[in-house]
Amino acid sequence: MKRTTVAISLLAILLFVTNAWWAYRLVDAGVSYTYQGVSLEENQEALSQALAIIKVLGTSTGSREQIVQAAQKAWRSSDPFEEDGYLWVGRLGLRFNESGHLVEAVSGE
Repeated sequence: MKRTTVAISLLAILLFVTNAWWAYRLVDAGVSYTYQGVSLEENQEALSQALAIIKVLGTSTGSREQIVQAAQKAWRSSDPFEEDGYLWVGRLGLRFNESGHLVEAVSGE
């Protein structure tokens, strides 16, 4: 009788531990997929904005206003702001020279 009680107790503990491990793995996978979805959305935003800017630059020299408007239209996320010499429009940082021509574009990390 004592051996069966010990065996059942050990199996119950083992069942609890394995279920807790599976629950942890499920929560961890859910968090990972959420971060992956956010990262995918951010990359999609940067790609859309970059393609919009390329279209503007392909048709003309593209003024500062045209480039910023194209980037804002591609993905409406927030208002542009300037920081560290770049004009940030969504995920892209745009650097213009004194005459208003695009010199550099970087992706926000």
